[in-house]
Amino acid sequence: MKIRSVLCLSLIWLSLGLIGCGGTTRIHAGGATFIGPIMDRWASEYRNKTGVEIDYAKTGSGQGIRDMAARNILFGCTDAPMNKDELAKAEAAGGTVFHIPLAMGAVAIIYNLPDIKDLKLSGPVIADIYLGHIKTWNDPRIATLNPGKTLPNLEINRVTRDKDSGTTSIFTDYLSKVSQEFQTRVGIKKNLNDLKDVPGQAGSDGVAQFVKNTPGGLGYVEVAYAYSGGIEYAAIENAAGNFVKPTAAAVTAAAANAITEDKSGEPFTLHDLTYSLTNAKGEQSYPIVGISYAIVYQQLPADIGPAAVEFLKWAVTDGQRFAEELHYAPLPEELQKRCLAKLAEVKFQ
Repeated sequence: MKIRSVLCLSLIWLSLGLIGCGGTTRIHAGGATFIGPIMDRWASEYRNKTGVEIDYAKTGSGQGIRDMAARNILFGCTDAPMNKDELAKAEAAGGTVFHIPLAMGAVAIIYNLPDIKDLKLSGPVIADIYLGHIKTWNDPRIATLNPGKTLPNLEINRVTRDKDSGTTSIFTDYLSKVSQEFQTRVGIKKNLNDLKDVPGQAGSDGVAQFVKNTPGGLGYVEVAYAYSGGIEYAAIENAAGNFVKPTAAAVTAAAANAITEDKSGEPFTLHDLTYSLTNAKGEQSYPIVGISYAIVYQQLPADIGPAAVEFLKWAVTDGQRFAEELHYAPLPEELQKRCLAKLAEVKFQ
């Protein structure tokens, strides 16, 4: 696939990357918006370090899976490990697929109540809001969690993602663990399109802007979008009964507890190195936590594949130093080693 033009044209389009006449390498990737803020930083830092360009399109986890499986991009990113059907289709098209953890982060519950700071919410209350049982902010169940606060008689304007989303998968994984009704009626899904009267927005940016611009708005985004947008976010009651905010330390605490437990249930049991981090044990654990994964075929093109693998190796090791300043949590050292071992199994042809 690598082509050097006799006429030295500026760039030659390839399905997985661009190779310039001077040897510049451009890697195409895309998918989850959850990892978008740190991926932007990685792309900048890696370009300065190596000259390799990482073009990452924030299309959502579902599209990232589809594009990777179709080999439209060299690697995809998803916060929801591939399910059985997605995996079967990808393997039929291109062979074994690896899931490589890249970053751990919190899903923040963001809200728009200008006079209310430090709101507290619980998983069952959030589930009933999205199921339509709790409709206004002054509902007694919300008020009970927030003594001393005067909550307005204002409609809760829920919002979700409009397309398949790994952030939605993390969110519904959590709600399915804390609400039997939510598990039965909705379950773990990449979209909430079946919920009535809940508008969808494109990407985490769209959800954040909707909440920011809508009085009474409520939504869920990777916490970096809350910080960058200056949007209030709630402390959530964890499995130990403590109200915890989505800090990097609280993500680390959740991961430390969850990764040591035996995996159960699909899609996590289908892959190495995939874990459910929601509703983890621990006094300081934030309960809505997930991992964003790079999904990549074991067999990659010999020309551009090694450059992609080297980037992923850098991201899971040296690149982790940017995690906390961007409100993610760095991968544990042992998990970094497992990622490197898995990437060493990639073959080039």
